[in-house]
Amino acid sequence: MLLFMADTLSPKNKKKIEILYERYSKKMFAVINKTLNNKSLSEDALQNSFLSIVKHIERINVFDNEGLEGYVIAIAKNEAYNILRNNKPVSDIEEVCEGDVWANAEEKVLLRDEFDKAVSIMREMDDKYRAPLYLYCVMGHSVSEISSLLHRNEKTVKTQIFRAKKILADKLREAGYER
Repeated sequence: MLLFMADTLSPKNKKKIEILYERYSKKMFAVINKTLNNKSLSEDALQNSFLSIVKHIERINVFDNEGLEGYVIAIAKNEAYNILRNNKPVSDIEEVCEGDVWANAEEKVLLRDEFDKAVSIMREMDDKYRAPLYLYCVMGHSVSEISSLLHRNEKTVKTQIFRAKKILADKLREAGYER
């Protein structure tokens, strides 16, 4: 799939993908395999990671070493967790049908819709806000860990997270999601 998508990219963006692959694929694979402990699934997660990266390749600056490694590693970890979640074995039918399946269904649908919108907004954010927000809110890293991962000052990271949250809240409000 990645090869197919690469054929649709401009020569400049193909070169970006090549650079990213050469620079980060081994490290991404190691992070993924540490989580999944399965070579085949890890290769799938790496492929999915690069598919996610290709979708945003226009906005990626391969010469921005400050935040790029943390960003691609975060994508790799997220893909590993997605595969873990999707491949979780169900041992008993009662686990699937625990409780009332329809209880709070409308609320769950609305929350999922809001979540999907929030993810969409985050994907559109500038990398300087998206990476710290993602690492903080989704991956659960502390400000000091993010500072280290992204090679940024802790005060800068705090400010970027604050601004990213504000952007996210404002855009959700504009889209009609009030809390």
